[in-house]
Amino acid sequence: MNESIKNILLVMVLVLTLLSGQAVAQVLSLDQTIQMALENNDKIKQYREKFEQAKSADREALGNFLPSVTLQATYNHMNDPLSIDLSPIRDAMIQMQAGNQVEFSNVYELLQGQPALTPEQRSELYNQYSSGLNNLLPVFRETLKDQDYRTAALVATQPIFMGGKLRAAKKFAAAEKRSAADEFTSIQNEITRDAVDNYLAIVLLQQAVKTREDVLAGMQRHRHNAQRLSAEGLIARYDLLRAEVAVSDADRNLFDERNNLELAMVAFRNTLGLDNDAPVTIIDTLMYHPVVDSLTNLCEQAYSDQPLLHMISEKKKAASQKYTVERSKFLPQLVGFGKYELYDNDLSALEPRWIVGVQLSMNIFNGFKDHHRLSAAKSLKREVDFLEASAKRQINLWVNKSYRDMRNAETRYQKLEASVALAEESVWLNDKRFQTGLGTSLEVIDAQLSLEKNLIERLTSLYDYYISLTDLLVATGHPGDVVTAWNSKEK
Repeated sequence: MNESIKNILLVMVLVLTLLSGQAVAQVLSLDQTIQMALENNDKIKQYREKFEQAKSADREALGNFLPSVTLQATYNHMNDPLSIDLSPIRDAMIQMQAGNQVEFSNVYELLQGQPALTPEQRSELYNQYSSGLNNLLPVFRETLKDQDYRTAALVATQPIFMGGKLRAAKKFAAAEKRSAADEFTSIQNEITRDAVDNYLAIVLLQQAVKTREDVLAGMQRHRHNAQRLSAEGLIARYDLLRAEVAVSDADRNLFDERNNLELAMVAFRNTLGLDNDAPVTIIDTLMYHPVVDSLTNLCEQAYSDQPLLHMISEKKKAASQKYTVERSKFLPQLVGFGKYELYDNDLSALEPRWIVGVQLSMNIFNGFKDHHRLSAAKSLKREVDFLEASAKRQINLWVNKSYRDMRNAETRYQKLEASVALAEESVWLNDKRFQTGLGTSLEVIDAQLSLEKNLIERLTSLYDYYISLTDLLVATGHPGDVVTAWNSKEK
């Protein structure tokens, strides 16, 4: 039973190992490389979040047109209750009225043929009337706010006319969102170019390593022949030493090329957002495919599709809206408002339960700050215009340089075909002459080195061709087209 379980566990471990090996040993094509870079690269993720911020800011600007409702609540404690005391007025009224009543009584006595009231009688009547009035009139003292009171109110404001500022702010945010989208596209194009460059570098170095391995093998065969001929006394010791040096140099060149390949793999993983020890495999070769697009067509594509130009165009719109915002500060601002008190128990007689209205405001003077901001906005508009003109010239230079670099590399690659054929023939011929004693070791080595130089230079020319093509397509705004060109290589 234990043996059966052990066998099952061994089979499971073997299956998991095979499956994990299949998952890790991933062979990447150029198309897969680009897709992985666009999904995993940290810079892509950074600018994707930046674009999401711009989208949120655009939606935020839409909220400026809607009313704002705020709940305001407070709890207050004052040093004394808030009250009003009109007792002096009440006392004055009592005194005046009591006096009048005394005079009326005096007149009444005189009309009845009675003598006038004596001072004692006047004083007694005055006190009687004052006491009666004091009992009749209420106390002229009112508490408006208790020492401790609370408030809670809903306050709503609605912009009615802001001088065009709100509409300009919305257009500004929309332009910034489109600019962020264009910037994100530009970053995607850059990452695509980096991914293609790193992919091509690995393909080039793999073929360069293979070429140097072949050269090393050829040098080793030559050294073996030199050792045999030296043992037979047919060549000088110098020829044998020269063959040994040639093998050493070829081995060192191969070692350097392999190190360059390892470094290229590190850069490749970094662009794809992979760990430094993530195993990836590239099985591809540099093969020539002609590009027939004219320089004029490529320039037109760049002017219409280059995301940098689109981004500058959106910045122009944003600068124009900023000017509108600054200009709105010279116009009146009209806002509607409303307020509703939730606690009416603590309201004084002077405070309403609810209130609605409109508020008009206009800046008259603030030290010319608005004027200077408007002048700065005008300068910003002109600055973006100059930036656009300069960018178009730079794009034109970019397309021209990449196109001419591509054509130069293409011509160099085509011209080197005859040189490679000649070098291969020279290696064969000098090797035969050396083996028959008619040639020298130096001639064989020089022929091998010449062949190696031409092969590496031809590979490098083809690499430069595709690098320039990729840069050209990035300039036109269509870096993904490099996959089409690459996949349609002549087999």
